[in-house]
Amino acid sequence: VEQYPNSEHSVEALYKIGLDTLFKQRDIAGAIQLFKDAASKKHPFWSMAARTSLGICYYHHGSTQKALFELRKVAFQDIPTTHSVTALSFMETIFLNDGNIKEASRIISERVKQLKILIKKTDRDNSKDRGEYLYHLGISLIDANERQEGIKYLTEAKKLGPELLGADIYRAVVDALTHA
Repeated sequence: VEQYPNSEHSVEALYKIGLDTLFKQRDIAGAIQLFKDAASKKHPFWSMAARTSLGICYYHHGSTQKALFELRKVAFQDIPTTHSVTALSFMETIFLNDGNIKEASRIISERVKQLKILIKKTDRDNSKDRGEYLYHLGISLIDANERQEGIKYLTEAKKLGPELLGADIYRAVVDALTHA
């Protein structure tokens, strides 16, 4: 990090050291600083991951407005990404925890829209990413009271099988279908 502060590896390292600081050392203030540093580097992948983690840390540190500010920077990019969908999920949780159902519903709609774009991009490939997008879209639609459409996407994800999805996602898909 010190030798090559502006390299991709440096940004990745800052992010991962931030995670270590948060989870192993239980130092949220230290993690916040590391995530800020990584986010400031503006790397298209690692800075977005860091900014999402920064938002979550702010929320758990009692700074809801700062959390939403950081998460919005990730959630509303020109092109949807895994990070934007993740940021939207956390924003939804924050709004639901605060009792702001109207804003949570708006965020669910945005997440559904972004997931459909990501799924369309993976139309021709049966990848783990596609399976995860299908799973998250199914859950999002069920959350939005569109149960039948949600089940359709979960069923499509299930067809990809545990070998492609991995055991954890496959189990989550099966559980979601069982409880839908």
